Amino acid sequence: MENLTPEQVVEKINGLFTEKMANVPTNEEVNGLKKEVDALKSLTEKSAEIEKAIAKFEGRIEAMSEKAIETREVAPRTIGQAVRKSLKDNHKAIVSAMEKGETINLDVKTDTTITGDYTGDVALSVLDPIVDRIKRPIRRVQEIANVGTTTSKYVVYIQQTTASTSSFIAEAGSKAQGQVQYQEVSVEVKKVAATLKVSKEMLTDLSFMQSEVNYDLMESVEQSIDNALLNGNGVGANLDGVINQSTAWSAGSFAGTITNANVSDVIRVGKAQIESANFTPTHVILNPEDVAKIQLTKTTQGEYTYPIFMDAMGGMTLSGMIVVSSANMTADNFVIGDFSRFNVRYREALNMSIGYVNDDFQRNMVTILCEARLVSYIKANDQAGFVTGDFTTAIAAL
Repeated sequence: MENLTPEQVVEKINGLFTEKMANVPTNEEVNGLKKEVDALKSLTEKSAEIEKAIAKFEGRIEAMSEKAIETREVAPRTIGQAVRKSLKDNHKAIVSAMEKGETINLDVKTDTTITGDYTGDVALSVLDPIVDRIKRPIRRVQEIANVGTTTSKYVVYIQQTTASTSSFIAEAGSKAQGQVQYQEVSVEVKKVAATLKVSKEMLTDLSFMQSEVNYDLMESVEQSIDNALLNGNGVGANLDGVINQSTAWSAGSFAGTITNANVSDVIRVGKAQIESANFTPTHVILNPEDVAKIQLTKTTQGEYTYPIFMDAMGGMTLSGMIVVSSANMTADNFVIGDFSRFNVRYREALNMSIGYVNDDFQRNMVTILCEARLVSYIKANDQAGFVTGDFTTAIAAL
């Protein structure tokens, strides 16, 4: 494979699949696709997205293999050619019939194209191996968080509770005496999991089903993680999400001073609140509807105050912060912060296992499990670097 990034390799192979599925593939074409996927599997560093792409490609190859045909060349046959061939094949019968003054029916066959709908159990269909899945929200939070690993059930960090002080003094004056204090804080790893029961016949008879089930389970767990990283309340087995650990938005000295306040004004005041606490916010997470409200805001003359064409590479910035659009964020709500200080630590990366549960063996079923263990936290002294609130209340305050 040429010198491409893993993402470009995935895109290239996906294009090859689309091209080959335009017609019934040959065995030679299927083998070529297998080589392309094997090259992708040989990459030394593979992200979770690439692992899922490999699983999807392998499932599609299995489905294509069942429909693949042997490569062969078939000469085109017109009606005239078919008649000549029939005359040649039935030459003796024709001569005999002519001598006796009889007629003979010739069986002339040509290639036929079937068009229109059909009914009944007729093997005329070709399986499209790309499953029409239920759409899930695009995962956003983990992409901007400080993600790492841990080897313990608890993550422990040291928090400073009292800072030292200093002051200017006169010559020979007494120096200020201060002290620093610290305390140990621990946060517990939580587990997220999903299971699915599937018949062994389904996994055997539908060649793509195993990879499809695996993909769907992983998507389900990853969606739960992304939602919890944003909205988790930290109670019981739940992750403590960034909103739950953020400081409440405050209008401060801007209260009642901004004419025709809007969504953008709220975000800018929130940034000022964070900067006043000595942090530099990097991102703001909004619901897609609220992103649209910002982009569609106009002056009384109908001019856009934030032109849509200012978006770059599919994203946008506001007051120097990257705007993240997430369907997991409740409409009319927001969170702004320095997301390098939002920590996510994995005890167990996303993993899958399969086995028998209860009467699975008797019923010829299997249970597939997908799970992960992780923890999310913002250190107490960093929580002022995040603010959250709702636009309706905040706009009224301005």
